[in-house]
Amino acid sequence: MVYATRATLLFVEVMIAACLFAHGQPTRPHPWRRAAAITAAVFAAGMLTPCINVFLQIPDLSNYHPGALEYGLGYALVPMLITCSLFLLVTIPSLLACFEISPWAAIFCATAGYSLQNLASGLGETVGLLLTAAGVPGIVPGENAWLTAISCAATYVVAYLLFIGRIDSKGLEGQRNPAMLAMIVVVMFGIIGFDLILKYVVTVSLPLPIVLCLRLFHVLICVFVIIAEVELVVVRQLSSEKAATERLLAEQERQYQLSRENIEAINIKCHDLRHQIRSLAAGDKAVDKAVLENVAQEIDVYDSKVRTGNDALDTILSEKSLLCESRKITLTCVADGAALDFMAPADLYALFGNALDNAIEAVEHLDDAARRSISLIVRRRAGTVTIHVENYYDPTASAKSFKGDVPASTKGDPLNHGFGTRSMKAIVERYGGTLAFSANGTTFCVDAVIPERA
Repeated sequence: MVYATRATLLFVEVMIAACLFAHGQPTRPHPWRRAAAITAAVFAAGMLTPCINVFLQIPDLSNYHPGALEYGLGYALVPMLITCSLFLLVTIPSLLACFEISPWAAIFCATAGYSLQNLASGLGETVGLLLTAAGVPGIVPGENAWLTAISCAATYVVAYLLFIGRIDSKGLEGQRNPAMLAMIVVVMFGIIGFDLILKYVVTVSLPLPIVLCLRLFHVLICVFVIIAEVELVVVRQLSSEKAATERLLAEQERQYQLSRENIEAINIKCHDLRHQIRSLAAGDKAVDKAVLENVAQEIDVYDSKVRTGNDALDTILSEKSLLCESRKITLTCVADGAALDFMAPADLYALFGNALDNAIEAVEHLDDAARRSISLIVRRRAGTVTIHVENYYDPTASAKSFKGDVPASTKGDPLNHGFGTRSMKAIVERYGGTLAFSANGTTFCVDAVIPERA
């Protein structure tokens, strides 16, 4: 019972510290129930551990005190190191069960949390040694639960106020830094192992000033590990922000080029119309009916505004229709824009803009005029809104492979290209929908299904 209680308290201390680092992350349903169930499982495992120790003839270390090395240093400390390391490893799946985070983020929270718990424990040990040296009765370093509780509470609060609370919670999103694996080894041996040696070896064999210096060194190790892990997260976040900024600049450059092409197309049309109007205004010959029909067709290009029932969708489709017309591409659109009123205009522009830009890029280099066409369909179906974009493509130049479930970029710079499809997928999933890409060798399709909202 004593061993199980101590093990459970240690696990609770580590989990609280790890949850501090996981602040701001989305939780899974009923996180408190999940945490309580995991804690109960740890307590049950602690109850079984003494029986396993007896079976394996491992000495009972539940009442192990400093200086009690009758079993030998290695035989006594190795099981304790393994046990404490298991608590670290168990914390990782426990965090995954309570928070919607990646395994790498769980490793960060677990190792940083264990380092913080060890820092608090070490400070409590130091205070206990000082109180014992001062002759305060009833103080046994490492054995006073109230002293450990006060030390953990004070250390956690100070750490949260100083730096944990200031860490951007978005820094853990998509955290995939393999360096976190090295932190498990560092925490196991550099922090846990050193702490055990200080508790059960150095404390009784060296003078108090030297012990205090070693305790200070242990505190510095804990602080260094925590800072190093936080730096890994911050550097990763800064890299992501830099990449996002560069992608934004690339997108702005692309939009600028498209706007230039639209303006050039308008200037060409206006130039042609001006010559035709001058020819009509001369009045020295009868008006050719074919010329009038040609003028009417030119004007129809700008008068035929797309009307779907959604202003944002009308805007993007009108712009892309003009772009397609200038590039001799046929854009066929059948869209119930009113079904997409629940989506933000910016999301609609990004979703349809990327889809149509990719389709235009795929068909504009095709030699067969009959295949230079794009089809867009938006309609309601069984409580959902379906979006279908279809176009021909050259299989030797585009849509050759998929990276995960999105098409791999055909451009040489993956940093500034290929993010359009990921952006489309993120937008659709944000509204609870699914987005799928498919290619069969002749046509490329984009299909989205989004739950309809009132």
